[in-house]
Amino acid sequence: MRCKYCGKNITVKNAIFCSTKCNTYYSTELERKNVSNYSRVTITLDKEMTKNLREIQSKLIKNTNEGISFSQVVNLVLEEGVKVKKTILNDT
Repeated sequence: MRCKYCGKNITVKNAIFCSTKCNTYYSTELERKNVSNYSRVTITLDKEMTKNLREIQSKLIKNTNEGISFSQVVNLVLEEGVKVKKTILNDT
């Protein structure tokens, strides 16, 4: 059987996750998808930025065996960037 989150082969019968870590990640991802606090925004990105974001998306898909949208990647990168920027601005 394969883990529902990461795709690893598992030998335990009646299990859908290979570890509690995968179970936690999967539950968090489901909660994030079900929360409808998103707004639709149209933006324009340069080609290099798009290429870099697509590379991140590709790596995430390969590592998780889940469908990850470009919007999810943009949100993840922006969240981290905003955290870093806030920290830098608060330190000055």
